[in-house]
This record gives sequence, structure tokens and C-alpha cells, in this order.
Amino acid sequence: MLRLVLKNTLFGSALLLATPLIVATWLEGALVRSKSERIYGACKEILAPVPSLLGRYLRATYYWACCTKVSPDVCLLLGSMIAHRRTVIGSRVLIGSYCIIGHAEIGDDVLISSRVSIVSGRYQHGRPEERAAAEPISAVYETIRVGRNSWIGEGAVILANVGENCTIAAGAVLYRDAPDDATFLGNPARRVDLVTRAEPASQPLG
Repeated sequence: MLRLVLKNTLFGSALLLATPLIVATWLEGALVRSKSERIYGACKEILAPVPSLLGRYLRATYYWACCTKVSPDVCLLLGSMIAHRRTVIGSRVLIGSYCIIGHAEIGDDVLISSRVSIVSGRYQHGRPEERAAAEPISAVYETIRVGRNSWIGEGAVILANVGENCTIAAGAVLYRDAPDDATFLGNPARRVDLVTRAEPASQPLG
């Protein structure tokens, strides 16, 4: 009970401190029809390097107030930021240090290690055929979905959807969708079977 009261007190205090940034972001969203995120972008960069417990609560309150739907108990460690407001993050999600979260929907109980990038799809800087033909670039932003109870290892780059109860190994580059209950590793990431098999007992030396 005391822990809950303390958390709510810290959240409320951080909300008061973040209010100027929140109001500025709301005004941008209400007044700028082009859906500009310039003020939002500046605010996320201001909050990303704030250290310690204060930084965690400031980031949590800001994204809770300004994004589509972010749980108030999300934990974003030092240097991490949510790149776009149209983001959904469920409950009890931990995002490690120096992560970049693009257009994403992240389920409950997801653990994301440090320096992970969830990129807004594979074609946000245009398609290869457009560049090859020197045609105008048409940026395509996709929403990447990460299912509940999944774990993403350090330094992974996520360009496709991740199912529920998945493990994406450290350093993996996920280019194709990962189904539920799967483990992927490597660059490009491939599905692997990590079930441990019993080894035969060694024969005693005689």
C-alpha cells in the first residue's frame, strides 16, 4: 500500500513538472493541421537524457499524456524515446537505455533491452525501386506490433511484427514477422529451436 502511494506521489509530481511540455505538445496537435511533430520531437529529446528516477517518471508522464495510449507504469530508461505520438504501449513494459521506438503497438509485460530500435517499417525512406529509378520518394510508415510477454535483446533492430511470448536475440535484425512462441537470432534474423536436449551420460573411467 505504501509503495503504491509513493509511486502515485512521484507520478503526480513528475506530471506537474512535465506540464509545460505536455501543454505545448497538445497545442501543436490542436493547431497544426499538418500533424507536425516538431514540438513533440523537441520535448522527447529534452526528456531522454534526464537521469535517475526523476527521468523515468518524467518520460512516463509525458508519453502517457501525449501519445495515443501509453500505460502510466511504463519504464523508459536513460536516453530512450518514443519517436511518434501514434504509439500504444501496454502495462508493465520495460524499455532499456538508448532505445528508439517508432510507430509501434507494444503489448503488456514486454521487456526491451538497451539500444533496441523498433523501426517504422522497411520503407519509411522509400522503396528500393523508387531510388533505383530516381523517382520521388514516398515514405511509408508502418505500425510495428510486439506481442505481450515478449523479450527483445540488446542492440536488436525490429522492422517487422513480433508475436506473443517471443524471444528476439541480442543483435538480431528482424526483417520478417515472428509468429507467437518463437525465437529469432542473427542478421537477418532466422528462427531457431533452443529446446535443450539431454546429453548421454559419460561412461565412467575404469
